[in-house]
Amino acid sequence: MTSFQSWLTRLTPAVASVALLAACSTMETVPAADWQQGARRAWVMSDYAPDATTTALPPCLASLPAADYANRHFVRVLYRHAKIMHEEVAELPPGLQAKSGDRVELWPADCQAGQLSRIAKVF
Repeated sequence: MTSFQSWLTRLTPAVASVALLAACSTMETVPAADWQQGARRAWVMSDYAPDATTTALPPCLASLPAADYANRHFVRVLYRHAKIMHEEVAELPPGLQAKSGDRVELWPADCQAGQLSRIAKVF
């Protein structure tokens, strides 16, 4: 083994260690959701338009009275559970603002069964 090869074999673990430390220091901190109670981290994908027709809405929104739908703010969210992405409809509570791409704490429910998911907070 040449001196260059010897030097390289000693240097490689050190370079790998520095690279891993740098990657760890730049990782985004993941906000905590109340997992034990059933909450999930979700991403807001889009808003539902206040003037959308009932035929273009999912079942849980189409069943709401028109005035009730127009006075509330609903968003489409995605969350991961057991390596599968799920899409749900959630209501933003009054006073909470969220835009597309924001992370939120979601309490999922089944829109197909007429239930709305609930957003508790924006991270």
